[in-house]
Amino acid sequence: MSAELIVWDFDGVLNAEPEGAPFGWVSRLDADLGLSPRAFRAFLNRPGQAAQVLRGALSLQDELTRWLATQDTNVTSDALLAHWLRSEDRPDPQVIDWLDRSPQRAVIGTNNPAPRSQYIMENMGFSARVETIFASGPMGMAKPDAGFYGAIERWSGLAPNAILLIDDNRANVAAAASRGWQAFHFHTHTRDGLPVKLGITS
Repeated sequence: MSAELIVWDFDGVLNAEPEGAPFGWVSRLDADLGLSPRAFRAFLNRPGQAAQVLRGALSLQDELTRWLATQDTNVTSDALLAHWLRSEDRPDPQVIDWLDRSPQRAVIGTNNPAPRSQYIMENMGFSARVETIFASGPMGMAKPDAGFYGAIERWSGLAPNAILLIDDNRANVAAAASRGWQAFHFHTHTRDGLPVKLGITS
């Protein structure tokens, strides 16, 4: 059965993963904003914080405000968040072309807080490419939580086997498959097979 709805993961699929360590832009924070990269990495690595931010239990901007209050700086949380969002803006032109050419309905399904999901749709222009975005922060749940997939099923009104997830995370792919979804594990060695999966022939 061919899929009627494609759920596109964002980071690592539509948005290219950077070479090297994640958040590579943090190493340039001292030059860009006069902030300590080491201190900011310590902030990012606070136990449990990332998971709570991704599920909307903590506000990313509020946490940035609290952290900045501990630093000797005049940088605002608005400025730091804007810099963060711009620095993580790495659209993959080839994959976006496949999205644009695929005949199926399309949504984004991503583990991201509310500010980033808004940035993806408005600043990066994906509101013109997909019907909507399912983002973990506003939803209060993240892949591979069953509720994340269930919300998309209810919204679409489709049978699970009519939905295809394209994701670079193996656990997310496995969770989708366990619900009866079609799933494509996207990575360097499989990406060239995606157009065929989507029905793109030229």
